Amino acid sequence: MNMLINLGAWSWMILAVLLLVLEVLAPGIFLMWFGVAAALTGVLAFGFDIGWQWQLIWFCLLSLAAVLIALKYLRKHPLESERPLLNERAVQHIGQTFALIDPIHNGRGSVHIGDTIWRVEGPELPVGARVTVLGADGTVLKVAPAGAAEAA
Repeated sequence: MNMLINLGAWSWMILAVLLLVLEVLAPGIFLMWFGVAAALTGVLAFGFDIGWQWQLIWFCLLSLAAVLIALKYLRKHPLESERPLLNERAVQHIGQTFALIDPIHNGRGSVHIGDTIWRVEGPELPVGARVTVLGADGTVLKVAPAGAAEAA
């Protein structure tokens, strides 16, 4: 703690750099706002002779303000992605057709997609029947017979 007190405003600048470097290494635009708050706290500490307790309070207030401003901005201007469905694997399969590896019995069966076996829900169908994915509920795919789904 003495080292931080002796470094004064430089400790905030060092923290800001560390947080911004961590943001680059682990992207997600989260740590950046705390890095900005640390840098602004450092600027305040350089400009005014304030104790470390008040510096900590300023850091907390500036962090809160930075996060709230970022949330408000990102709600109005959401980030666009080249692969918006990257983390929604089930939704990626909507509209595709697959063959059943297990019959749909009592509303449930399964299909093989890539290296994964997916549970499906739909009307009673035998093994090998072609089904089209119409939707997803968590990790369960909602399917219909391939001909019926294309006609609708």
